[in-house]
Amino acid sequence: MIFNKQRYLLAAALLAWGAPMALGQSTSAPRPVNVAVGVGHRNADSTLTRTLNLGIIANTDTLRGVNIGLIGAGTHQLMRGWQGAMLINTVNRMKGVQTSMLTNLSRRPLEGVQLAGVTNISMGVRRGVQLSALANVSAGYMRGLQMAAYNFTEHLNGWQVGIFNVAMRHPRGWQVGVVNVTRDTVAHKLGLVNINPNTRIDFMTYVGNTSKFNFAVRFRNRSGYSILGVGTHYMGLDKKFSGALSYRVGRYFSLSPRWTVSGDVGYYHVETFKEHSATAPQRLYSLQAHLNLDYQINPTIGAFVSTGYGDTRHYGGGDYRHGFLLQGGLTFAYRNRLGHRGAGLRNEQPLRRDTMGMGNLYRYDDGEYLRPHPWQAALQTTAINLLVHGFDRFALKEDYAKVTPKSIARNWRHGFVWDNDQFSTNLFAHPYHGNLYFNSARSRGLGFWQSAPYALGGSLMWEMLGETEPPAINDLMATTVGGICIGEIAHRVSALLLNDRSRGWNRLWREVGATVINPMQGVVRLMNGDAWRVRQRDYLYHDYDRLPIDFSMTLGARYLADNGGLFRGESNPYLSFFLEYGDVFDSQTNRPYDYFTANVTFGLSANQPLVNGVHLLGRLWGRYFEPKNGYQMEFGLFQHFNYYDSKPVKDGTSLTPYRISEAASFGPGIIYRFPQVANVSRLEQRIFLDAILLGGTKSDYYNIIDRDYNMGSGYSVKMNTLMEFPRMGRFVLNFDYYRIFTWKGYEHRDLSTVNPIYLNVQGDHGNAELLVVNPALVFNLRRGWGMEFGGAFFARHTRYRHHVDVKARTFELKMGLVYHI
Repeated sequence: MIFNKQRYLLAAALLAWGAPMALGQSTSAPRPVNVAVGVGHRNADSTLTRTLNLGIIANTDTLRGVNIGLIGAGTHQLMRGWQGAMLINTVNRMKGVQTSMLTNLSRRPLEGVQLAGVTNISMGVRRGVQLSALANVSAGYMRGLQMAAYNFTEHLNGWQVGIFNVAMRHPRGWQVGVVNVTRDTVAHKLGLVNINPNTRIDFMTYVGNTSKFNFAVRFRNRSGYSILGVGTHYMGLDKKFSGALSYRVGRYFSLSPRWTVSGDVGYYHVETFKEHSATAPQRLYSLQAHLNLDYQINPTIGAFVSTGYGDTRHYGGGDYRHGFLLQGGLTFAYRNRLGHRGAGLRNEQPLRRDTMGMGNLYRYDDGEYLRPHPWQAALQTTAINLLVHGFDRFALKEDYAKVTPKSIARNWRHGFVWDNDQFSTNLFAHPYHGNLYFNSARSRGLGFWQSAPYALGGSLMWEMLGETEPPAINDLMATTVGGICIGEIAHRVSALLLNDRSRGWNRLWREVGATVINPMQGVVRLMNGDAWRVRQRDYLYHDYDRLPIDFSMTLGARYLADNGGLFRGESNPYLSFFLEYGDVFDSQTNRPYDYFTANVTFGLSANQPLVNGVHLLGRLWGRYFEPKNGYQMEFGLFQHFNYYDSKPVKDGTSLTPYRISEAASFGPGIIYRFPQVANVSRLEQRIFLDAILLGGTKSDYYNIIDRDYNMGSGYSVKMNTLMEFPRMGRFVLNFDYYRIFTWKGYEHRDLSTVNPIYLNVQGDHGNAELLVVNPALVFNLRRGWGMEFGGAFFARHTRYRHHVDVKARTFELKMGLVYHI
C-alpha cells in the first residue's frame, strides 16, 4: 500500500531532522529535541512531563497523555497514554499505545499495544500486543500477541500469528502460520511447515512424468514430514513453459539407517501461462498421492524414487487429466543449526601487524604518496573527455561529436535542457563517467572534498564543449553528484585489493581487479610504476582493524513477475555483491565515506539489463552518541544512490516491471543498535529521510527519442531492519518509499513543431509514488557458505495532470548460494 503524503512534507521533515544538529559536538546521550507545542510541567529534576504534546518532532521525558509528532515522537522515561508519528516512535518504558506508519521502538519490555505499518521492535513484551504489516521483533520474553508477516521472539509465552514465526524458546505458547520455527522440540505449532532443532531439512531435485523438472525442500520431524516444491513443464502442457507449486504432507518409516519408506498426499497449483481455452486452461489444480523409497548414499547426499496417482482438474469443476505418477531424484541435507550456539555471522578480520620490524605497513603513512597534484588531475580529467570525444567522432562517426566553434557558441547561448537519452545512459552511465573525473583527482592525492569539483568541471567541459547537442542539466547533476558517490566507493574498494609486497600471479590479479574497479587509479599506477614496484614497507592500502569489512557475493536465480502475475513471468540467473565498509559506531572514523554500504546486482540473461540494481549509501558526516544501557545511536548526513532497472518480461506483456532512479540524493539518518540478547547477536533499526535532487521513474505516456521515463525531484524515506543470529544466519527487511515530482511537462507544447533535442521537459507533468519492500533471509551452511531466500515487492502510483492516473504492482523472488567473507 502506498501512503498519501502532502507536498510540504519534505521541507518540514528536513527542518525537523536537522534539529538534532543543534546538539553540537557532544557525544553524550542527547537531550530530547522537541519541535512541538504542548501542555505539561517541569519537574524538580528539570525533566519535562507532558499531558499533551503536538509537533513535527514531539519529544518529552515523561508522558501522561498524548504525544503526536508529524515525523517522529519519543518518550525518554515513562509513557502512559498514546504516542503517534508518521515515521518513528521511540519510548523507554511504555504503558499505552504506539502507532506509526513505519516503525515503533521500545527499549524496555512492552506493556500495551504497538501498531505500525512496517515494523515493531521491543526488548520484550510483558503484557501487550504487536501488530504490523511486515515484522514484529521481541528481543526478550514475549507474553502477549504478535501478528505480522514475520514474527520473532526470544521466549514465547503467548501467540505468534503470521506467515513466518520464529521463537528461540517456547515454554508456553502457540505459533500459527505458514512456517513456524522454534529452538525447542516441545512446542505448539499450527502451520504448513514446522521446524525445530531435530528437523531434518533436505533440498530435493528430481524429474518426473507430471512436471519434468522440480525443486523442493523437505522438512522431516519425528515421524511426519512436509514438502514445499516448484516444478516446470506440467504434464500435457509442455509445448510451452508451464509451472506448478506444490505442498505435500505425509509420514515416513525407517527400514534401516540408510533405507526409508514414506507416503504422502499433496496439492498442486498449475499455471499454463495462457489464456483460458478448451485445450489449454489458464490454471488447474491437482490432488496427488505418493509412495516413496529413499536411500541415503552418505550423510549429505541421498536418492529416491516415487510412484503414485494424480487427478488434475479445472478450478470450478471438470476433469482435465489423471494417471499414474513416476518421479526420481537426489536429496541434499542441510545442516540444521537451530540447536547450536556460537558467534554471529560477521567474521572478524585478521589483525595486520608489523612482524618484520620494517616500520609502517600502510601507504597512506607515506607523505609523498598523499601529496596532492591538482594540475595533473586537471590534465587527466581533460584527457578523459578528449579520448571519449575522439572515439565518438573518428571511430563511431557520431553526428553529435562533430563539434565546431559554431556549435560550442550555440550551446553557450542556448543553455541547459532536459535531454532524452535512455534510462541507463542518463541515470547510471553518466554517474559512472563522473566517477572517472572524481578519481582522476582522488588518485592524484587529493581528498574527498578536493576531488568533488573535478566531477563538476569534467561534466561541464563535456556538456559545453564535447557535443553538438545542447548541454543537459540532468547530465550535469547525475554526473557530478552520482559520480562522487560511485567514485569514492570505487576508490576505497580498489584499495582493498592492492598489496605492493605481493608478486607474480597474485600481484597480477590484484592490479587487474583494482583497475577494473577504479580505472583512473590503474592508469596512475601504470604511469608512476606502482603497478609493478615491490615494497617491504608502506605496502598496504587499507587498515582492516580501523575499517572492518563485511563482504558477500551471491549467485542464484530470480523469478520476475509480469504485471504482478504469480505464474506469468520469467526466470534468469543473477550475481550480486554486498559490502559493508567500516564501523558506523566507531567515533574515531568520521571522515566522508569511512562508513558505507554497497549492493550491486547483475542480471545474467540477454532479456534483462546487465546492471539490474545499484544501491549505495555513504556517510558524509556523523555524530556518535555514547551507549546507554547497551543501546548505541549514530545520527548523520548520508548520500544515497539507488538504481533499479528491468525490461518487459519475455513472452509477456509490454509493461516494464520496475524502473526507479535516485541519482542525486542527500539527507539525515539515524542508525540504532539494540543491546545483544542471547540468540540475537545484532539487532539494528535504520531510518533515512532524503531530498532527491534528481530521480527518475517509468512513464506510461512519454516516449520521445530514447526516453520512456520521467525525471524530477522529490524526497524518499527508507527503513532497514537487520537481525543476525549466532551460527544460523541473518534476516534483513528493507522498506523504501520514493516520491518524485515532474515539474516541467510537455502537454502545452505542439510536439510536431519542436525539435525533440530542444524539447527541454522532464516528462509527463505529475508525480509518482514508488514503494519497494525487500525481505531477505540467509541461512548459514558451513565455511562461509550460505543460502539466501529473498524477494521484492514493487508498487507505483503515478498521478498525471493531463492523463489518466496509473497504478502498477509486481514482484520478484530470489534464491541463491552465498559466500561470505
